[in-house]
Amino acid sequence: MSCCTSAPIVTQTCETLLSKCEVPIIDLAHMGTERCPQRGVVKQVGSKLVRALSEKGLALLVNHGIPECKMKAAYRAFDAFCELKEDSKAKYERVTSGNHGYVKPGPSKYTDEKEARHVFNVIGSEGNLPDEEVPGFRSAVDELARDFKQLSAMLLTALAVGLDQSPDFLLSKHSRLLGPGNESTLRLLYYPPLGAPAPGLARCGAHCDYGTFTLLAQDCEGGLEIQTPFGERWGRVGHLPGAILVKTGDILANWTNDQLPALRHRVVVPEHCGRGRHSVAFFVHPDNDASIKPLDTKIAILNQEAAPCRLQKKKRGVLNAYHHIQRRLRETYAS
Repeated sequence: MSCCTSAPIVTQTCETLLSKCEVPIIDLAHMGTERCPQRGVVKQVGSKLVRALSEKGLALLVNHGIPECKMKAAYRAFDAFCELKEDSKAKYERVTSGNHGYVKPGPSKYTDEKEARHVFNVIGSEGNLPDEEVPGFRSAVDELARDFKQLSAMLLTALAVGLDQSPDFLLSKHSRLLGPGNESTLRLLYYPPLGAPAPGLARCGAHCDYGTFTLLAQDCEGGLEIQTPFGERWGRVGHLPGAILVKTGDILANWTNDQLPALRHRVVVPEHCGRGRHSVAFFVHPDNDASIKPLDTKIAILNQEAAPCRLQKKKRGVLNAYHHIQRRLRETYAS
């Protein structure tokens, strides 16, 4: 298992949303992980973020302040874990009482397909990690988690301003990111090489994310597709080196009365599938006791009314973030 920088170059023939300039790109050069960005910068980023998420449901963040070397360190650490014997990996498997731990390839939680991917969910800093079998695993994960947490805090502030709320409106509802009472998760993913595509086999079935928003870093191996928020069309996103993708989750869609729609997305087996695929996702969730009450904010968009995620009909009775996340986890991991 190796990151795509050492893999042979394969000509990309699939047209992508990025190549057609259909993915907004937001430059965080003067914000990123800075501790005290200027108010004008926060307002500008917030405006761009709200527009991108309302019109497209996603955006690519550049100059975000998280170095690529930290991503690759996490990829290498998870590669080493995936190469362990099955009994060694089994010690770290996810248990039903929580979401922390390893999830091996198996039946899709969303479709009738089999998903070919290895997953390691990391919640907080106290969970069981394979540092004994894979030296440096915890340090690679901890460094990346700190950076994602700091970037998320900045985005939550900008997003609140863009929604005409006080700067701390969303941040106050996410005050315990990666701590007790919050279900935010850093997820390491490895999709092994598959050879030729096979019927009934997917890398990840179509679904919407649960939380406020998701940050996704990925290598150059293709396959991520999104269903456009204003129709049923699926589009390949494409890869921008060093960029982090941000996309809306169920809870933010609920907070905004679906004005920021949660996108259905999937990972398909690409045309050139002889290589593995690596990614790191950071799922930003509100604190468990945060009330999910729709805002009165009206967002002016240029497109027609969004087609909401088919799962959103179920979440109108959500009382707080904990109830929502636990219900979605039961739906996801139901046998």
